[in-house]
Parts: sequence; structure tokens; C-alpha cells
Amino acid sequence: MHRVLTIIRELGGIARLSELASHGYSPEIIGMLVDYGRIIRVRKGWYAITDTDDALLRAWRVGGRLACVSALAHHGLGEPDPLALHVSVSRTASRLRTAHDYRERLAEHPDPAIIVHWTRRPVLGDRRAVDAEFAREQAALCRSSGAAHDTL
Repeated sequence: MHRVLTIIRELGGIARLSELASHGYSPEIIGMLVDYGRIIRVRKGWYAITDTDDALLRAWRVGGRLACVSALAHHGLGEPDPLALHVSVSRTASRLRTAHDYRERLAEHPDPAIIVHWTRRPVLGDRRAVDAEFAREQAALCRSSGAAHDTL
């Protein structure tokens, strides 16, 4: 069972159920690992190791990855926004969730501490965060507009 932790770590700390299944882990085994506290269910079909950064887990629960100043902090290029988590999602994203519970829809439980950055174009980076260059662009727009949401 220790191997699954290595696999998830190699994938950036978060893995799809299908990725784990391709390594021979059934949904039943994954469920058992969650029940025993070895891994965390982040949202439907996504799992993380228990020492994954909290901001990253919250961004994935919402349905995206770290954006703007949250991504810059992740890349070691600044301090996180103490009042908000910035999350990048595709303009076609749906089923956004709250940062603390993957069962609660963000639309039904609005959270001013979640700043959603809707993107129109493919964005470089990894499954954890947008790349630093794009995060700088987002931060410049976010700061200058004062808007809660932006679209690039």
C-alpha cells in the first residue's frame, strides 16, 4: 500500500482515480486507503497524499488549481493572500465546490475568500498551479481591476 503514496507524490501530490487504477489500484482499495486515513479524497475521482499543501487541496476542492498570487506563493515568488485563495478554472468549468467540502456547490454556498479566475485559453503549469508567468499576468489584472473574477 505504500507504493500508492509514491505514485501520488510523483504525480504532484494529487492523482485521478483512473491514474491509480492504471497502476492496479481498484476503487475498493482506494476507498479503504481513504477510510484508514492514508490518502484524502479531494473531490470526486481525485485523491491526495495527507501532507499535500492545504492551499492546493482547497483549490482542487473548488475545481481548479492555484492562480494569481496563490500560484506565485506556491512558486516561491511572493506571499499568499491571507484573505483569499485564488483558483484558476477553465471558462467551461462547472460543478465548482467550496474549498472545505467537495459535496457543497460553490454557487449555493458563495465564499468571498475564493477568487475564481476564469480562463479562456490553455494555461501552462502543472496540476497544482498555473505557471509563474501566467500567475504574474493574473495578479496584475486582479490588482488593477479590483475585480473578484477575471478572464484571460
